[in-house]
Amino acid sequence: MNSHKKEFGTVVGPHPRTAKAGFDMLLAGGNAVDAAVAAAFAEGVVEPSHNGIAGYGGCMLIYRKKTQDVVAIDYNTAAPAAAAEDMFTIEDAPDVPAGYRVPGRANVHGPLSIGVPGVVAGLCLALKEYGRLTLTDVLRPAINSARYGYAPNRANRGGIAGNAERWKREFPETAHVFLKNGRPPKQGETLTNPDLARTLETVAEDGHTALYEGKIAETITNHIQELGGILTLDDLKQYRPIITQPYEIQYRGYSVHTVPLGAGGLTTLQMLRLVETYDVAKMSLTDRFHLLAEAMKISWVERLRKYGDPNFVEIDIDEELSDSFTEKLSKKLIAGLETPQRGEVVYHEPMHCTSHISTADAEGNMVSLTQTHGGGFGSMVTVPGTGLLFGHGVGRFEPRPGYANSISPKKRPLHNMAPCLATHDGMPFATYGIPGGRTIPNNQLNISISLMDLEMSAQAALDAPRFHCDGAEPIQIESRAGEETLAGLRELGHEITASGGIGGPGHAIRLWNGGTCQQGGTDPRGEGKILTH
Repeated sequence: MNSHKKEFGTVVGPHPRTAKAGFDMLLAGGNAVDAAVAAAFAEGVVEPSHNGIAGYGGCMLIYRKKTQDVVAIDYNTAAPAAAAEDMFTIEDAPDVPAGYRVPGRANVHGPLSIGVPGVVAGLCLALKEYGRLTLTDVLRPAINSARYGYAPNRANRGGIAGNAERWKREFPETAHVFLKNGRPPKQGETLTNPDLARTLETVAEDGHTALYEGKIAETITNHIQELGGILTLDDLKQYRPIITQPYEIQYRGYSVHTVPLGAGGLTTLQMLRLVETYDVAKMSLTDRFHLLAEAMKISWVERLRKYGDPNFVEIDIDEELSDSFTEKLSKKLIAGLETPQRGEVVYHEPMHCTSHISTADAEGNMVSLTQTHGGGFGSMVTVPGTGLLFGHGVGRFEPRPGYANSISPKKRPLHNMAPCLATHDGMPFATYGIPGGRTIPNNQLNISISLMDLEMSAQAALDAPRFHCDGAEPIQIESRAGEETLAGLRELGHEITASGGIGGPGHAIRLWNGGTCQQGGTDPRGEGKILTH
């Protein structure tokens, strides 16, 4: 590998402003946590389609070189106290993949879709407990982007253009913030959000409570309730992000860590356990995808039938990752490999819009951070005077009663974010993650295997062809896998749909020599940036 020892570290993120915000913190003497928090705040300004300062939430893993341990911070949203399983009307809809619809998609867009936003509380907690710099320091890049302007990238320009007319009709404040003279921004044009800059300055002065108590909180809840929402001041005041232990497995000599439920990484770990007995490195791409597709079919049914907020749903995580349970699932895997079946969809979910950031400092500390609005632009509700566009936390629940992930007061929803960290003999090996809705746990499986089985560089692991199956065929496969692979999978009995791109943009950093040598990667499917020194 041709990377040199690091004096400062490495930051990889989906927007150049995001990566620069993080790297500036390393230059200022901050650690990987300072870099990740600054990058995440900046990302919440410059990629408004994917996540925001009032995004519904996120999660991160922090590897601490000195103690050789990993901690997780979960800042997932929580449903308002007034939420209920039956709060949305459900109509039969045989004409759509889900088989049902919520009229007006009220669970996804609009005031009822808004849960407690977790981003500010989670990032502030990470900084307070594990960072070195001040909140004022790490917020400065985000404030500057909001006040002086940023250039939206291709994905965000497309999202703004696709929603512009609807915003003018239904969400006028959102139209005011993200349109330039009533039209979407063109390539190279900048957007400003002076109200958001002032909100962030208040957070810099008063801490996270500025958003969860006091005048800004009153402005937020008053507006949302005027629109017909149910978020209250008490919901905001009672919200707490959680510092917890990650889930961990041993895989081919590596320790692979991910954030606990409701995050999606448990499914990635379960699939890794399923395939570990196979010599994946010696397989052709066709045979490898055949194996992984059958593992996906099995694990996604487990996930969607059983998993939900562990405080509301009884789940034994040790059992889910145990040898005995893996052996039980392996019998299904063997049967699927011999005679592939179509599989089943437990419930349909088309949403995906998220951001991932990875950081590492010169000491070898690592962070893997993923956060989100939910679907594109979340709830689409912006609160006047604050610049805050809200995520749709309630939209992440199953809107029908009776499911593990159905809505309940103060419950936290199942989501697909799945940041991962890997270590080897306690030393840092990799931080990696990716956006993309349900494709996330599957792509994290693919990236894990690329890094650990195939011993690829961070960049090669992100360049590699991807595929996706969340329970039922047809399996989506990127065309870059090659026609031979697609044809081979069809010959094995699979129904295949070719795709131009699946998930992303992902980001990764590989480390060696105790973390002093680092190599970043950014997804060719996006417009991300690697900054390293």
